Amino acid sequence: MMAVRRWAGLGLAVCIAALVWMGYLWYSANQTSAPSHQDPEELRTLLKLGNEVVDVPQRLVVKWQGDWEANGNQDAYEAAEGLSQSLNLPGVQQLTEGGHLTYRVVDTKNGVNVRFNWQEISEDRSYIIIQLEAAGDEQLSALTELQSEYGQALHKNGIDAEWNASLQGTVKGEHPAGSTMKAVEDGIFRHMAATKAESYEDATTVSNAYEVPSLRSGIQSGGKVLNMQVAVHEDQSTGSSRVTIGLPVITIEY
Repeated sequence: MMAVRRWAGLGLAVCIAALVWMGYLWYSANQTSAPSHQDPEELRTLLKLGNEVVDVPQRLVVKWQGDWEANGNQDAYEAAEGLSQSLNLPGVQQLTEGGHLTYRVVDTKNGVNVRFNWQEISEDRSYIIIQLEAAGDEQLSALTELQSEYGQALHKNGIDAEWNASLQGTVKGEHPAGSTMKAVEDGIFRHMAATKAESYEDATTVSNAYEVPSLRSGIQSGGKVLNMQVAVHEDQSTGSSRVTIGLPVITIEY
């Protein structure tokens, strides 16, 4: 029965995340000042929060996501190759995924894992995800530089991309997810004015979403603009808690 509740809770969390992400795309598409979503200070804010509220930072994942539309000068393969070159990545590998032509590169830059994924949605439209993942102080510094560099390259290549970031780490000691969330929130509230707007909870997981006016990136959800999501998952095998902080939403498993 516990396993059933756990998987049911996970399924609900995934559905909520999907709905929230659609809201993020809607919100981004309706902004009049898209460059505001490229503010590198928000990524630094996430790193500072992570260093304060988790005992053992594990990973930071940044994703750039956006649409490409053909303009008559290049087909999707040529455009994907051109973008990969502008990012100083190797040539793309072509494969079919989910019935769609996909161009992919997996590489490492200064210890940062880079995953380039360009998928054709139709003959004249593609969707691009570039994921950067790092762990450790040196890699995190390199990732912040790549985040800015890759964002500029995407826009120069005519791709209206938005970024999101998720930081993950563990909190030492055996504490219920709820009490760990309270401690994490205390750390967040010391640094910024945040108002809890949405929440989800099951036997081992607590997830809260917040309105944070000082953060520029956001998602539209039920008439509110959410700027940050925090999730705490209690690992029952070790007793420790895994903390994930997302700007503006968590896009990795928590």
